[in-house]
Amino acid sequence: MATVKDGREPGSWPARLPYALLGLLFAGLAWFVATQYWRHGRTYDEYMQDDYGKLTLQWYLSGGHDKSFLNMGDNIHMPEHGPAYEAFVALFQHWSGETWHTRSLVNGVVGVLGILVIALCGKEIAGSWGALTAAVGLTLYPRYLGAIFTNSKDVPFTVLMMLALWLTLRLMRRWERPRRVEIGEYFLLGGVIGAAAAVRVNGLAFFALLGLVALGYLVIVFRRRGVRALGPEIVRFLGAGLVVAAACYLVMSLLWPYLMVYPGTGLMNSIKMMAAYDWDNSIMFGGEMVRAKALPLSYVPTWLVIGSPLPVVAFTVVSPLVALWLLSRRVRVPGQYLLIALYSLIPLALIMYAHATLYNGIRQFLYVVPGFILLATAVLVGAVRALRASGRTAIAWGLVGLALVGQAEVVVSTAKIYPFEYAYFSPLAGGFAQARHEYEADYWGQCASTAASWLNDHYRGYHPDNPTFQDEVAWNSLTEPYLPGMQSVGDGQPIFLLTTSPAPDGYREIHAVMVEGEPLCRVSLRQY
Repeated sequence: MATVKDGREPGSWPARLPYALLGLLFAGLAWFVATQYWRHGRTYDEYMQDDYGKLTLQWYLSGGHDKSFLNMGDNIHMPEHGPAYEAFVALFQHWSGETWHTRSLVNGVVGVLGILVIALCGKEIAGSWGALTAAVGLTLYPRYLGAIFTNSKDVPFTVLMMLALWLTLRLMRRWERPRRVEIGEYFLLGGVIGAAAAVRVNGLAFFALLGLVALGYLVIVFRRRGVRALGPEIVRFLGAGLVVAAACYLVMSLLWPYLMVYPGTGLMNSIKMMAAYDWDNSIMFGGEMVRAKALPLSYVPTWLVIGSPLPVVAFTVVSPLVALWLLSRRVRVPGQYLLIALYSLIPLALIMYAHATLYNGIRQFLYVVPGFILLATAVLVGAVRALRASGRTAIAWGLVGLALVGQAEVVVSTAKIYPFEYAYFSPLAGGFAQARHEYEADYWGQCASTAASWLNDHYRGYHPDNPTFQDEVAWNSLTEPYLPGMQSVGDGQPIFLLTTSPAPDGYREIHAVMVEGEPLCRVSLRQY
């Protein structure tokens, strides 16, 4: 009798339950995007991404004649940043005739697609319950879900990298049946890697992962069938590698006009620029102001611990111990699990070795987080199945209960800081109220939108005639849409002032955006 991966009969109630729960999860996510896409404010980067996307789209619409995207300023290096997603959003903005809400809605839909992709990855490694567990894990990862409306760089990059991971997991499952693997799958994998690199060029690091996977497979072939079997497999991998690389470069070039304008030097210029990004401001880390180019090696692991929910941290830390225990009992660890571990560890090792310029918490290495969520998924689902198979059902349910309690903490903490979920801190760091004084919290100044909305509703009671304002939290241009009845000024003494610090001399604070008793943004009125 046929059974599904987790040992249940197809069509049975236990086999259908995880898919039913997945359906409810995605229905809830659809409601969340449809009703909340406008609630999360605007951020520093949005005006640049909007401009870059529109100029890049204009390059396509003009048949390559309009190269104004190259004139976005040397200090921000926008042409060297892959514009694939910015142009994608700009296309929808072009069709809708509106900018901000369109961007937020498209971003939200893409973010939810990422949760679907991680569910597919979870199914590859742990069946239907793995799909549900992984999807819930990413949904309840506030620094992902809380950023899907506003982060049009790191979230779509994470989605594309997860998609490349899923395609690789499928290939690994089918490599021992090579006739079922067609060249189209290799081309698709290369195209997805190219699309990811056209968002962030460090997506090309996925080739290092593929190389290690191929090497591991060749070692297995050598041990099972001897040296004579290596020749055909090496030829097979070289052919597959050529297809993947060619598809990658083709798609990356088509989605990145800078590479077509400078076909000989564009890619290397971008890699060099991103490897030593010219941003050396100071950021808050561990209660001290630290230069972005002189971060301690502890920066990456610290942020992964304090910015992640407890269940993800706990099960990820346990995963290597589980692997060692399985090896000690001569139980083979599936190669797909090793792939997932390498997916997260290789980029982190490269980042730490290169002393890469980092800031804004885990934003720039958000794409490794799904790897840790999948490791946690494999450990949890595998442990529960093993315990149930050995008759220790009570312990299995206890483990599930602990995971649910940990995720309940995420739900409660996120609700307290909504709509600033991307500033979530683990209880290990003392939660938001304590950790925001030691680490970057509302690093994108999203609270300025909330403050401006309040001011628009109340300014007439303070100064109804010719009011002016200045936004020192973000940019005036980002809060202008919230204040249609006011004039923004860059110099002098405006009537209303938006700041993160207490009111300066000559001003009186009239409102503060409070999150867990902590003031994020303040609105002050000039005194006469």
